[in-house]
Amino acid sequence: MRSDSTFATPHGLHLSNERLRTVVYPFCERVFERLFLIFIVLTIVLPSGSIYGLNLKSPLYVVLLPLALFSFFYRAEATAEKVALLGIVPTILSAWILIGLLHGFPFSSAMRQYLDVVLVLLLCWLAAIFCGNDLSRQRRFIRVVLYSEVATGVLKIAILGYAVLRGIPTVEIMLDLSHVFGVNLMTLDLGAMFGRIQFVSDALIPICLFIALSKRNWLRIGNLLSALIVLVLLTSVIFSFSRYFWAFSCVTFVLGLLTGAQERFRIVLITLLAVVVLSSLPALTSLYDLRFSSDVAGNSDRIRTEQVKALDDFFEDAPYLGHGFGSYTPQVVREEQTDEGNRYGYEVQLFALAGQIGLTGLAFLAVLAAYYFSDLWWRPRARLRERFPIVVMLLFWLTAGLYNPLLFHPIAGILYASLATLSTISEESAAQL
Repeated sequence: MRSDSTFATPHGLHLSNERLRTVVYPFCERVFERLFLIFIVLTIVLPSGSIYGLNLKSPLYVVLLPLALFSFFYRAEATAEKVALLGIVPTILSAWILIGLLHGFPFSSAMRQYLDVVLVLLLCWLAAIFCGNDLSRQRRFIRVVLYSEVATGVLKIAILGYAVLRGIPTVEIMLDLSHVFGVNLMTLDLGAMFGRIQFVSDALIPICLFIALSKRNWLRIGNLLSALIVLVLLTSVIFSFSRYFWAFSCVTFVLGLLTGAQERFRIVLITLLAVVVLSSLPALTSLYDLRFSSDVAGNSDRIRTEQVKALDDFFEDAPYLGHGFGSYTPQVVREEQTDEGNRYGYEVQLFALAGQIGLTGLAFLAVLAAYYFSDLWWRPRARLRERFPIVVMLLFWLTAGLYNPLLFHPIAGILYASLATLSTISEESAAQL
């Protein structure tokens, strides 16, 4: 066959193989990469995927999927094993839709939870296609995640500043935002300490702290900018008013300092933070006491205790295959979940998941996780100091399922993809950029 063979287009024009290789294919690649990064920014910065009911992310999915498939095959990364997984994984997971129906739960509920899981896996796959084995694209992805989360932190600070200047309660602003984005944002009146501002993307703050401290040289972030980023992220996580995010951020902050910070930068940063903490110590102490008070923490802890007891019986009723997607125990139904389609959600998500997909489903997800994070276990040149922080952050995040229903959320997909990307980066590979 001649190398300049042509392909007919619908308009009767002809494109040579050379033109396809040099113009059309690279253009599709660039479109996929840019749309994927836009999707990541929207997912992190916006409190939800809709504005006044207009869904912004679904159209992006429609365009991203065929472009991702094109890149998947175009880059010659589509091995038989990976292609098979694209069909096998969603097919196996769909079995729990049937199990849910057999247990009498509505199809809409089963399908909704199925999509929760599949969309997270899809986001991880899209990130894997985007990053591939290219160090430059890996760095772009991590940088976009970091700067998007910083932008969210700046937005929080702007909300607090606007509330002070206009004399408007922070809670009122958060309720207005909830109306705009069609989601119930976590908020609470903190009196003289403004108010609680928690977005779902706050889950990314801990790993972004680690990135800003440990990977700042790889990302080419200067000392001053890195210190400002850390300060913004810490301010953001404080006003998230989440005990879990506080603890997770403390862990990643220490890991970042130990694994990535130069001695001079470490001293300067700790000194700066010490000054800030000491100057605002009374307010921070009051904030801490309020968050762990029985009035605030007691109610949520009581709810989790009730859920654990009920979900334990729920699991024992079908320990091996579970009750299927969309299932729930009638012993505990959250008051705000009046729609039967969303009653499968619990704060203690891991306990609920055990009762929904059983030991078989949990084992299947564990195998998928081990495969996705295979670089953590099989990368020969990776040092313990490179692997250890990633493993700790991954395990710490999975424990979130004992406190918050965030394991299968688009933000969780970004978190998994970020950790998987970080696990592929060694000191030697970083030095190549």
